[in-house]
Amino acid sequence: MQLRLPHIVDVRRPYDGEIRGYVVAHNTHCIVIRELNGFLPDGFVVLPASSVTELVINETWTEMIAAEGHSSVASLKPPFVFDNIRTVVDYLITRSINVKLECENCSGKQEFGCHFGRVVEKHDLYIDFLFFNSLGRWFDGAYQIPYTSITQIVIHSKYVDTFSKYLAPIPKPLQNSG
Repeated sequence: MQLRLPHIVDVRRPYDGEIRGYVVAHNTHCIVIRELNGFLPDGFVVLPASSVTELVINETWTEMIAAEGHSSVASLKPPFVFDNIRTVVDYLITRSINVKLECENCSGKQEFGCHFGRVVEKHDLYIDFLFFNSLGRWFDGAYQIPYTSITQIVIHSKYVDTFSKYLAPIPKPLQNSG
């Protein structure tokens, strides 16, 4: 499919959950979507390209969002290198950014599901991810999440960025060690 900016796409993947927004960057390893939350632009969703089965242009949403004056966000490039998931993780670690991270392809494993928190360290095959809960408390320790389990990372979402302002400080022994 030939995408012409600024077209909104519906992202088709083998997992539940809808992703709709502008494709702002892509390569053979990653697709970066500027997601829409209702009628407003939200964060950047980084998807492994191998997890995307189809991008379908949504003309109705394209027209509505343009009429609302938000189509200019389609030209905003992500503030991180998106060569692959590891380069995105580098950005998260160096900036100490909290994110929403989803592991949708590993049912039955500890990392399965939707998580809010921060990457505190990276390794060859996995990351150490520190979760926070809905009370704004950090978990006692980081969990190992294999790169192969990560199906999306949402960066700079209004939900996570707002919630992060009210979190307790991250426990010192768990702060980024790089």
